[in-house]
Amino acid sequence: MPLEEKFMIDEIARLKRERNAVVLVHNYQLPEVQAVADILGDSLGLAREASETDSELIVLCGVRFMAETVALLCPDQRVLLPEPLAGCPMADMITGAELAEAR
Repeated sequence: MPLEEKFMIDEIARLKRERNAVVLVHNYQLPEVQAVADILGDSLGLAREASETDSELIVLCGVRFMAETVALLCPDQRVLLPEPLAGCPMADMITGAELAEAR
């Protein structure tokens, strides 16, 4: 492992301890992101795991709807999405108005 990568992983681990944070990573993320995961899984699995954690801060490395789901399940915890524009093509296929009309 290159020295810079080791330093970054160690620094992220330090910040997680300092801020009582947990990092949830979707299994489609790059290996470099997976390397700092406390929990690795699919959308549903990560949401379930998030609801069981007592960390003050949840960092979700995934897409926007996943972070929104975790925020709903964990109202007393802060949820961060490192890439706020991370979208899901399937979730973005329909708007709220289109869904209401279809119902």
